[in-house]
Amino acid sequence: MAEISGFHNSKDGDRRVKSDFFARFFGSLIGNGVFINLSTGLQVMANGDMSVTVKAGKAWINGVFYENTADMILSLDVADGVLKRIDRVVLQYSTIERTIAAKVKKGTFASSPVAPTLQRDADVWELGIADILVNNGIVSISQANITDLRLNTSLCGIVHGLVDQVDTKTIFNQYLAWFEETKQKGEADFNAFLTDLKNILSGDVAGNLLNLINANTADIASNSEAISSLDTRLDIQERILTATIPITGWSGTAPYSVAITVTGLTDSRPDVNPIYSATLATALLEKESWNKISYINCTANTMTVFCLEEKPTTVINIELVGG
Repeated sequence: MAEISGFHNSKDGDRRVKSDFFARFFGSLIGNGVFINLSTGLQVMANGDMSVTVKAGKAWINGVFYENTADMILSLDVADGVLKRIDRVVLQYSTIERTIAAKVKKGTFASSPVAPTLQRDADVWELGIADILVNNGIVSISQANITDLRLNTSLCGIVHGLVDQVDTKTIFNQYLAWFEETKQKGEADFNAFLTDLKNILSGDVAGNLLNLINANTADIASNSEAISSLDTRLDIQERILTATIPITGWSGTAPYSVAITVTGLTDSRPDVNPIYSATLATALLEKESWNKISYINCTANTMTVFCLEEKPTTVINIELVGG
């Protein structure tokens, strides 16, 4: 059993420190993964041909720092005429070559292909940042063929802090599940929600909450005009319309705008909510595009969307509650 410690003062050159000790030291403090100060850090994007672009970004592998300072294009091998394959884009740390580099690991042709496994041993340690489905007979890769692996802590993960990382894959899946469940809840579930909340809470907290609910209920009951207004508003909110914000048809200069026909739209101030896809990689792209929307104006049968700086890079399905 060997004992290792440092750093110590050197006497006559007897405490020289090599790079592997620095890597061991920093690797014990910071977990592996990519830095996502920008959500596009080391994101893999389709180019409309048999290549992909790895966006600029930074990563950390076993105490060793990596940075891609500009967009990098990686080429894929041609597709097979009959069988499919899944290629995996990795950041490969080689202790022999003393480098970290982005590479494409070509998958094996099969009718039901699987991605190549990551090599993780004393010589090579890899982080998987994207899987690319290469269908048979294709001549170009679309973004829908790319699965973003950066949030998957078992394959890559995010440089979060010291030692441990947040399991962002689980959190994001929970968020999507919560979002879908919340979206489907209507006014009919509200009383059941209050009952559940009352059962969960205990002591004075539950009593105070119940008193507040009763007080507000009494105030509303004593004001028939308020009840009429509330009923009218609830009738409006029961109307839910859907629309799609496109990536084409926008005005040519900032602030960018696009007018979308929404048949039946009458409310000038509906609640507008994005409808994210169930696929993690697609949902991330949709969320990034939604964050570029600055404001929305609604008139009869028309919704106009404005972006002050950047236009969406993917279509966004939305719902308008209130109609």
